[in-house]
Amino acid sequence: MDRDLSGVDHLGQDEGRDTLTAGEAQRTPGALGAAGEQRLPAMSQNDAPVDDKVAGIVAQTRVDVGTESLARIEGVLRQRLEQSGIDLGDDEIDGLARQVSTGAGAPPSA
Repeated sequence: MDRDLSGVDHLGQDEGRDTLTAGEAQRTPGALGAAGEQRLPAMSQNDAPVDDKVAGIVAQTRVDVGTESLARIEGVLRQRLEQSGIDLGDDEIDGLARQVSTGAGAPPSA
């Protein structure tokens, strides 16, 4: 299921289209059509903090490959962090991989 997405910029999915946040669209003359409808795509206004992104990546990696080898977990973490534009050191990634592997820091199961 994992695809090699090296070199793919996940932030450039709209391929150069003009994009505005919903608030910008409402304040920008011409961004709303004559009927008052937004005519340009709106982007999320609230970008998650890096710590929240890392926590989400760790949680999803735990679900996806948490029972696999430590090397596999580390590789998946590296790929997902890179795709998210998050630069962590080798020691930090190793520590996260060990957390995923052992289940340390996992939320309690419901």
